Order: sequence, then structure tokens, then C-alpha cells
Amino acid sequence: MTRRRNTYNVPNTFLQDNTDYFITYHELCKEATVWNNSGQYWLGKEAERRATCLLNGDVNGYMQHKKQEELFIKTKKFM
Repeated sequence: MTRRRNTYNVPNTFLQDNTDYFITYHELCKEATVWNNSGQYWLGKEAERRATCLLNGDVNGYMQHKKQEELFIKTKKFM
């Protein structure tokens, strides 16, 4: 018996079509990792939220962001 080839073509995602947003997505993922490792979990969560919006193709959600001054928490590292 021979196998049939899958003839279904997967369409390109939003990030594959827009390389600028793809680069921004990876920068936001790196930023989230850095903030989470520094103890600034609220800043990391905001970067993750914005990266998820880009992954889903929601540019308006990506553009809306809180000021970092509101999310920054003083720790021993940053005093």
C-alpha cells in the first residue's frame, strides 16, 4: 500500500507574513525572561501579554501597554 501525501497547505501566520513584528515578538520574549529573572514579574507579565497579542495577530492589543513606572517594584537588586 502506498501512502497518500497530505495535500492540505497550511496558510502563513501573521508573524510569517510580517517580519518586523516577528523580530519584535522575539525581543518581547527575551524581555519577559529578563524581567522575570530579575524579580520584576509584573513587567515580565506585560511583555508576555504583548508577545501573545502579536502571536495571535492582534496589533491593537500589542500597541496598548502600561507605563513601566507603574509596574516597576523596588527590590534589593534595584535599590
